[in-house]
Amino acid sequence: MLIIKADTANAVKVFKKAALSYSPVVFPTDTIYGIGAGFFDVFANEKISKIKGREAGKAFPVLISDIKQLDDLKIAVTNKTKKILDKSWPGPFTFILETELDGYYYAVNAGKVAVRLPDKRWLRETIRIMGTPFTATSANLSGKSYRGEFRSIFEIFKNDIDYFLYEEPYSRENTPSTIVDVSCEEINILRNPLAMDIKDLQ
Repeated sequence: MLIIKADTANAVKVFKKAALSYSPVVFPTDTIYGIGAGFFDVFANEKISKIKGREAGKAFPVLISDIKQLDDLKIAVTNKTKKILDKSWPGPFTFILETELDGYYYAVNAGKVAVRLPDKRWLRETIRIMGTPFTATSANLSGKSYRGEFRSIFEIFKNDIDYFLYEEPYSRENTPSTIVDVSCEEINILRNPLAMDIKDLQ
């Protein structure tokens, strides 16, 4: 087991070690703690689904290092959508976007994927160095409330996960991201803890 404070060097070390055994990692994002792995690591992401008791068809959000990494996910955005992304990223906004990727059922659902560019520099740099987007589902068991303290999260997952990055004190108050569907002509806010108005995103 490896438990280490989150920064770029440590995070790269942890994710590289975890990738060797197709293992997931618990890590802090700019919103809440997540469990994730390299997007294309099917075995690690299947482990996450099993550990969480994740229901089929509920896709993991995906983190990217910069907007160019949308290409890795086979996502093409319109000028209208790009303006929204440029205004909102990096930050606590997850956008539902259309993808041409096949498979990867744990993150792709009905030709769509939920993507976020996090406002945490070490995390973006880690994703860039690793050369792959990361999946990042909330660090709680499916159907159970999220408990934001690292010690609580560790107690829940210590028997199933071997790699942990922590950040104490945590920088945010356990507020999840706002989820916005921009895959259709009409913009639709699906989850809105920040009480955003659609006009503020345009």
